[in-house]
Amino acid sequence: GIDDDCNAETLDDDLDQDGFLNDVDCDDNDSNINPDQTEEPYNGIDDDCNAETLDDDLDQDGFLNDVDCDDNNPNINIEQTEEPYNGIDDDCDAETLDDDLDQDGFLNDVDCDDNDSNINPDQTEEPYNGIDDDCNAETLDDDLDQDGFLNDVDCDDNNPNINIEQTEEPYNGIDDDCDAETLDDDLDQDGFLNDVDCDDNDSNINPDAEEIPNNGIDEDCDGMDLVSSTHELANVTINIYPNPVVDIINIDISGDLKYTAKLYDLRGKLIISTTNQTKISIQQLPQGTYLLEIKSLVSGKQVVERIVKGY
Repeated sequence: GIDDDCNAETLDDDLDQDGFLNDVDCDDNDSNINPDQTEEPYNGIDDDCNAETLDDDLDQDGFLNDVDCDDNNPNINIEQTEEPYNGIDDDCDAETLDDDLDQDGFLNDVDCDDNDSNINPDQTEEPYNGIDDDCNAETLDDDLDQDGFLNDVDCDDNNPNINIEQTEEPYNGIDDDCDAETLDDDLDQDGFLNDVDCDDNDSNINPDAEEIPNNGIDEDCDGMDLVSSTHELANVTINIYPNPVVDIINIDISGDLKYTAKLYDLRGKLIISTTNQTKISIQQLPQGTYLLEIKSLVSGKQVVERIVKGY
């Protein structure tokens, strides 16, 4: 407060001529620093000469601007935990992912599982794994044939006509009702399929069955019923079968008879002649009609039977 050099132009106060004396001007050598100035953050200067006006760590979270990526939000700093999908770098670490956490190239708004890189819109749906691989609810994961039955009970999930509510259609080679116990072939369970079993509903009729003569039923599925002809000769019953015949003519004699059996064609030509034989093989003969003569060697009496040679 003293004019030491007796020169009024030599300043004794407000040396920076900013209009503020030293008692309120925190830097009287800089006219840009005084109580009328606006604090400029992060320059390390008390521009407004007010210690309460913050120059750094504006959000007062304890972190200066050089490490705090948002110094106006106390919830954003290097000690925060990144909250995915909020569009904010909560922990001030660019390497901490906020979106596309599985790094498959798809953001969360289209990636239905952002923690699995094998699940995204570019994936191919893998049926029956219970996962929406391609993030498309319209791509089927189960019940591919849309018949209302899942794969665990639908034995053909690509065909809506095959499921547990269908009726088994025999002989189509398909398990229509998805029940292995429902028969598709060999319905009579005699061991013969329908292609060789001429009555697949009767286990007594199949290629291994014994033909019963004269009952109108083809028990052995050879295409013909066994016809047996019965004759009386010298008080003896003669039974000739089968007729038609494929390979063997059987001659059953009930009683004691010595006889010859001769087979002729329709022109009267003798083809086969036997004596006291109960079986005559005609397997080598062509198809057609023949005459079988049974003649007693004692009385000379005879019977004649028309025989048809079949396939």
